[in-house]
Amino acid sequence: MVAFLVLIAALMEGPRSETVFAPIFENSAFHRPGDGPAFTLLAPAGTLVIVGGANTPPEADTEFLAAAKSGNNHLVVIPTAAVASDKNALSSFAKAFEGKVGKVTVLHAKDRSQALAPDFAKVIAEASAAWIGGGDQKRLAERYTNTPVETELKALLARGGAVGGTSAGAAILSQTMIAGGNPQPEIQNGLGLLRGLVIDQHFTERNRAPRLKTAIGKHPNQVGLGIDESTAVILKGRDLRVVGKGKATWMVAESGAGASRQNPVCEKVLPAGTHDDLVRLFRETFVAKETKPRGKPAITKGSVMAVGGGGMGPDLAKKFVELAGGPDALIVILPTAAPEDSPVLQGLQAQRMLGRGGATKFKVLSGTKREEVESKEYLETLAKAGGVWFGGGRQWHFVDAYEGTKFEQALKGVLERGGVIGGSSAGATILGDYLCRGSPLGNTQMMTPGYEKGFAFLPGVGIDQHFSQRKRFADMEAFCKAKPEFVGVGIDEATALIATPKGAEALGPGKVHLYLPGRPAKAYASGEQFLLAP
Repeated sequence: MVAFLVLIAALMEGPRSETVFAPIFENSAFHRPGDGPAFTLLAPAGTLVIVGGANTPPEADTEFLAAAKSGNNHLVVIPTAAVASDKNALSSFAKAFEGKVGKVTVLHAKDRSQALAPDFAKVIAEASAAWIGGGDQKRLAERYTNTPVETELKALLARGGAVGGTSAGAAILSQTMIAGGNPQPEIQNGLGLLRGLVIDQHFTERNRAPRLKTAIGKHPNQVGLGIDESTAVILKGRDLRVVGKGKATWMVAESGAGASRQNPVCEKVLPAGTHDDLVRLFRETFVAKETKPRGKPAITKGSVMAVGGGGMGPDLAKKFVELAGGPDALIVILPTAAPEDSPVLQGLQAQRMLGRGGATKFKVLSGTKREEVESKEYLETLAKAGGVWFGGGRQWHFVDAYEGTKFEQALKGVLERGGVIGGSSAGATILGDYLCRGSPLGNTQMMTPGYEKGFAFLPGVGIDQHFSQRKRFADMEAFCKAKPEFVGVGIDEATALIATPKGAEALGPGKVHLYLPGRPAKAYASGEQFLLAP
C-alpha cells in the first residue's frame, strides 16, 4: 500500500522525464507471501477490451459495443495516437461507430495544454465507454498522462464502464508502457488503467517478444502481456477471455535477479478461446506454490468442525455451540463465500441454524475489503468470539478477503483461546491446509494453481464436501496421488468432521471418508473416533 501511495503522489506532481515504475506489491520479492486483498485490486472494476492491432475480433467488438450501449449509451472516441488526427476532420473518426451506439463523441487534444483545460475531459464523465485508436502511443502519453483525461478514464472504468484500445491504444492502458524500441524497450508512463501489466501489441507479427522479455526481466514485479494482431484480451472485472485469430502471451520474470539469468523470463501461452481469471493468474505468478503441509493433521488447542454441506441438523448445531462455550458464547458468522447478492440472507440462515443448537449471541461480518476486515470493530469482535462459522459458497472468496491480513491471524486466536472454528461446504474446505476446488471459474477443478492454500486451521489435510452425494471419490483419489504429503478428507452432506486435541470423530447421518497416505480409504460413521495422522 505504501508503494501505491508513493506512486500516486509522484503522478500528481505532473509529467516527468524519468519513468515511474509501479510495483505490484510493497516488497520486491517474487514469491511474496499471499495477500488476498492486494491481488483483488489488480482487477479492473469495469471492462477493458485490449486489441493487439490490425482487425478487432468480432467477439471483442460485440463485447465493447454492448458495454457502450449500456448506461448513457454514449461512446467517446480518442484518435490522438494517429498523426491524421491533427489534420483530418474529427468526425471522420466517429464513422466506424456511428449507428452502433446512441451517441458518439470524438475527443482530441492537439497539444497538452488543451488536454489540461478543466472542462476538456468532461465529456468522458457522461460516457459509458471510451475507445482509444491506434498509431503512436507516445502521442497519447505526451498529451494525456497526468491530465483530466487520465482521471476521467479511470473514473469511467471505476464506475463499471468500458475502455477499449487497439495497437497504441492498447499499449497506453498500462502504467508501465512500452513506447518503442526492440529489443531494448523505450519505457514511459501510460495511463495506468491496468495495474501490474505491461501491454505489448503486434506481438508475434513484429517479433516483439525480445523487448517485452527485456522490460519484464528488469522489472520482475510487472507481468508482460503480449497480444497478437487480430486478437483481443477482454477483461470484464477479473474474468479474462482471449478471442480472435492469434494468442496472448503471459510473460513473467523468474526472480528479482531476472536480467542476470540465462533464461530470465517465463512464458505462458493463452490461445484464443482461453477463459481464465486475472486474479488467479497473478496469484499463480506471485504466490509460492503449495508443496508441503504446514503441520501434522492435528490441533493442539480449540476445535475444528467441518460440515459437508447440504444442511445441518440440530445435533450438529448443538455440538458446535457446546464447543464454542455454550449458549452465551459469541458466535461470529462469515458469509463471505456466498454470491454477492446473498451474504445477508446467508448470515440470517446461519443464525437460525445455530440457534437450533442453543446459540443466542451472533455477529455477522460480511465485509471483504481490507479496511473492513482489519478494522477495529472486526478485530475486537473476533477477540470476544467463542466460535466462528464459515458459510457456504465459493471458497476462493475467503482467500481474497482474509489471506495475509490481521483478520486471518485473529481467527487463529479463536483456537488459541480454546474456541471452535467451523464451516459448511466451502466453509469446510477453507479450514484445511490444501484448498480443494479453489478455482474462481467453477467447482469441478480439484487443484487450481494460485488458489491452493486454505487457512490450515486443520493442518496437513485437504477437505472436500458433498462427497458421496456428488460422487467425488475419483477426484479425491487423484488429489491424493498428486499430493501424497496431504491427508485427504471427504465429508458427506449434513455430516461433520470434528477435530479436537484428543483426535477426530464423525457426527451426522453420513460418513467421513479418510484417505491416509499409503493406505486404503476408510469411511467413519457417526460417533466413530479416529486419528487423522498416518
